[in-house]
Formats: sequence, structure tokens, C-alpha cells
Amino acid sequence: MKNLLLFMIAFFLCGHLYSQKSISLRKVVSKKSEIGATLPMSVVEIPAGTFFMGNHGDSTSPTSQDQQRPVLISGFYMSATEVTNAQYHEFVNWVRDSIVAKRLGGQYITVAGNDTMINWKATSKINYSDPAILAQLGDLVLDPSKTISQKRMIDPDKLIYALEGFNYQEAAKKENKGRDAKDFVYRYTVQVYPDTLSWMRDFGYSNNEQMAVNYFSSQKYQNYPVVGVSWKQASAYCDWMTKHKILARQSRNRGNGGGKARLPTEAEWEYAASLNAKDAAKEEHRSKQDSDAIASNTKAAVPGEGKIFPVYVRGAKKGDFGLYNLADNVSEWTTTSYYEGGENFQNRFNPDIQWGTPESESRAQRRKVIRGGSWKDTPTFMTPENRSFEDLDASHSYLGFRIVVNMPE
Repeated sequence: MKNLLLFMIAFFLCGHLYSQKSISLRKVVSKKSEIGATLPMSVVEIPAGTFFMGNHGDSTSPTSQDQQRPVLISGFYMSATEVTNAQYHEFVNWVRDSIVAKRLGGQYITVAGNDTMINWKATSKINYSDPAILAQLGDLVLDPSKTISQKRMIDPDKLIYALEGFNYQEAAKKENKGRDAKDFVYRYTVQVYPDTLSWMRDFGYSNNEQMAVNYFSSQKYQNYPVVGVSWKQASAYCDWMTKHKILARQSRNRGNGGGKARLPTEAEWEYAASLNAKDAAKEEHRSKQDSDAIASNTKAAVPGEGKIFPVYVRGAKKGDFGLYNLADNVSEWTTTSYYEGGENFQNRFNPDIQWGTPESESRAQRRKVIRGGSWKDTPTFMTPENRSFEDLDASHSYLGFRIVVNMPE
């Protein structure tokens, strides 16, 4: 009863007076990167609470403030930074190694009944420069005549991850009552290697060749946000983190089951940003000053000026809740579907709009909400309020993602 009373007080006051906790995701999952990432993936505890979710309609409307309403959000953990090249590299390498191990067989796999398990100790020692190994991989290897280096190498297009899960949204609909659970199991595959050519594609008549070649592969950028990943690829990373990190560690340690990594809903992202803001009024005033400075002096030193390309994920000053770069660096995917006027009918309790599936052919059903500004934006758009959408297969050099983790209470 006491907890319920405190909950109601928090709801009506819409207060944000919470204590902030930051824990290393190493305490939640086993983290081991073969390329030696120097940054741990840390997560910040975002407590349950309420906030006034912004109106996403016409911001020039005099009634836009009246359309804002209090929204209740359950607690979750959010990664302190965007997912980095190093962290995504670990995922790509896991996919590569698992595919290659199954192709090679022998010492690299263990067969138990109908299950085939990877011998990761042996697999970690595979030498991908060994011609004898490459000769056994068949169509997984590119023809040397089709590569710039004229060398045999793993074909990035063959690095495919298979997702499988259960669609609770569809299963919960009244019209689906009584149907078999298997009807709501979804399966699809995703090519996981980032679109490195997005650097060239996004900016015509621009010399970004060095970024296309080096940004994902060079050690220099390992702690920079991964870009060129689609919504499907970001979702695949979350699926891998859940099944092969969180749940695998719980199984090894015989801990409590459960826990899921995923993309944040738009409401969760906006709520976390509202808690993380140091002083919204001060930031808004500074943004106006920056705009005025640009108008009067194009050489004025303003936030964002000189930021060409993404930067180190912890290079900026962290916010009140320990989150970095919600306003800039890269824009971020959310799991929420983009729907015009969606705020008029979405629930006030953990609001989220899901329309369509990853296999949908309708353009409208394939749109996902993107939040936050990016390195390419002017100061006016370097704000957590920046909102747009993209097709779930789209990839850009200014678009990345961060994850949220739900753990059992």
C-alpha cells in the first residue's frame, strides 16, 4: 500500500527527482571482444515515472501545448552511449565465426542429438588468412578477381543472422484468440555487415572515400558510434545480445531467467532524454543565441561547428542521468512505427505504436521513428526534440542506435 501511494504521488506530480544508477553491462552480460574494445558497454538505470510527452504534430499550432499529456513509463536500463563500432564488430565476428565453424565442421562443432553447437575455443583460433582454411569455405569467399586487393576474403554479404521470436502484439488481439501460438512466431534473416558506402551515398559530390574505407574497419574509430546500420540490423544486434550474451550468461551461472535487449520505444527514448537534460530552458536559450550568432557571424564558435563526422562516444559531457549524445553525434533508431497523428490514440501507459512487420511491403508500414540530431545537422536541429523517420531497411552515415535492457524485477 505504501508503494502504491508513492507511485500515485509520483504520477500526479510528474516529478523527476530520482537517484541515478549506472552499472556496467559486464555485470549483466559476459563481454569479450576479440578486437579488444577499450570501452565497456555501460547501462544507466532509468526509473519508472511520468513525464509530459511532446506533441509530434504541427509544432507551430497554438494548441500544441494543450495536446501534451502525462505519460507513464516503466523502468528500464539504457546504454549510456550509442553502440560503438567495436561492439557491433563483435556481433559481426560472431556471425562470421558461427557460419564458418558450421561450414568447416570437425573440431569446430559439437553434435548432440539434433543440436549442433559451436566449439568457440577452437573457432576463436581460425586463421582467416590461411589459404587452406579459405579453400574449404567455398562460396563464403569472394573471388579474388572481384576484390580491390585481389585477395581471397569472406564475402560480407554472406554474413547473415537469423532472427526468430514471438509477436505478442498480434497474439494479444481479440480477433486472434484461439489461434495456435506457432501462428505468431516470426522468422527472417538479416545481412549484418554495415553499409560502409552510405558515406558516399548520403553526400553527393563530397570526398568521403576515406570514411567509407576506414570508419568501420580501422582501430582509430572503434569507440565511435556504428553507422550505416538499418533498423533490421540494429534489431538483429539486440536479438544476439539477448540470446547469446544475457541469456547465455544466466544459463552458465544458473541465474534467474529472463532479460531482453532491444531498441527503445520512442516514449522511452524521449523520457530518458527528459531526465538527462541538465536545464531545458537554458539549453533552449543557448540554442537561440547560437542561431543568432550564425546569422551575424558565420565564423562564430557554436556547438556543432567543426564537428565533421561522428566523434568518440564519450567525448561529450554526460547528462544528469549519465547518458551521452542524445542531442547529436548520430540520430538513433527506435522500435516505434511512424504514424501521422499517432499521439491522438496511443496509450498513456508505455505508449508505443507498432504497425506492420519487418516483411511488410507497404511503405507506410515500414517507417520507423528516429530521434535526436546528428553530426551533420546545424545547431538548430542538434536537440533531443529532433524527430524524423526512415524505412526500416534504410542506412545512413549519420544514423546509429543505442539499446535498452529489460531485466526481471
